[in-house]
Amino acid sequence: MNISVRKFEPKDAETLSQIQLDSFKTFLGDRITEMVPSEEWCKVAGVKNEKAENAIFVAEQNGSVVGFISASADLRRGLGVLNVIGVDPECHAKGIGSALFEAAEKFWTDRKMRKVWTCVSSINPKAQIYYLKQGFTPEGRWRDHFFDGIDEILLAKFYRQPNPS
Repeated sequence: MNISVRKFEPKDAETLSQIQLDSFKTFLGDRITEMVPSEEWCKVAGVKNEKAENAIFVAEQNGSVVGFISASADLRRGLGVLNVIGVDPECHAKGIGSALFEAAEKFWTDRKMRKVWTCVSSINPKAQIYYLKQGFTPEGRWRDHFFDGIDEILLAKFYRQPNPS
């Protein structure tokens, strides 16, 4: 299996929207019906200034886009965010998520992030396991956050240990 990871290009936007919808439907079912508009991917990918930087990485297999990860870096605070990751449901458990995370992790370490955080749906055990395998630990919970009756689990990964207070 040949997986390559590269930076997002505007031509990827529509495919990423569809992958996000399809991958989120695997655990949200009919609760999710809309795709992120294509132009939103381009806006997010283009942020870069002295305070913050965003990057979207795309995974390709045999010339087809099969996944993505969106990463942010708050350059003032050393705080990274894994905004969203999605893998084509037909390609789950094939190392695509790990390859994408590796690209995001390089993005964060190159920018000297001290900590990266994300959240995961409490009804998505496969994603929870994925994040734990990537070195994240649970830090809290948002009750009924994005959808009624579904909590989000807050996760973090430290690249530098916090200073004792």
